[in-house]
Amino acid sequence: MRLIRRVAMLLAAVVCATLFVVAGAPAAGTPATDDVPADVAAKIRATLHERIPELRVGQIHKSPMAGLYEINTGQELLYTNDTGTLIFAGRIVDTKSRADLTAQRWSDLNAIDFSALPLDLAIKSVKGDGSRKLAVFADPLCPYCRQLEQDMQSLNNVTVFTFLFPLETIHPGATAKAVQIWCSKDRDAAWSKWMLQKVEPAGARCDGAPVTKLQALGDKLKIDSTPTLFTADGRRVRGAIKQDELEHILADVHK
Repeated sequence: MRLIRRVAMLLAAVVCATLFVVAGAPAAGTPATDDVPADVAAKIRATLHERIPELRVGQIHKSPMAGLYEINTGQELLYTNDTGTLIFAGRIVDTKSRADLTAQRWSDLNAIDFSALPLDLAIKSVKGDGSRKLAVFADPLCPYCRQLEQDMQSLNNVTVFTFLFPLETIHPGATAKAVQIWCSKDRDAAWSKWMLQKVEPAGARCDGAPVTKLQALGDKLKIDSTPTLFTADGRRVRGAIKQDELEHILADVHK
């Protein structure tokens, strides 16, 4: 459930305390300090702590819209006024470029070092010259991951590193399926056939399936949904996106 829905539930007095990021644990790439006046930040924190104590905010920043301040939770960006008496959970969009400024900002704040990813724990798929790089954290039972896999079929000159990231509580049986795929003789083929044709992987259990390691990595990178994508410059993109949009992102990264 996205944070927008969580906040709506909180404001409706349905409290989901455990779903919020704890203060003092900002997402990767998040600046260590607020960039707003100290008295404004203090007032926002005090008001939100009093009214919604379950919502532990991370850093507070200026937003593109006058009068609104950005709260980074590590999972989503929220907006508030200068006293914390109002919360806006939604997207700020540039009306000229049609760019989703909220999504762009969140991606920048949560960027990673692509070169630090343990690529040896990923399923590697090369198309064309493989010059463009893309990492995907995917759940084998996630319908959105299946949709993304289908849309990526028309990409060319790309190397896709797929990290098996089963969300067992959402998709029971995903962990066993991930192990089967990893233990297959041809992991790339097993993954592709399963996601595109629902052909059961032939692999059985084997030693060394990196599911536990990847769960720890996902926690470290604050991955809370699948698919989650990372481009070579560390940019983070969540959710299944269409081929033309993905092509645009890759072209921007690999100019």
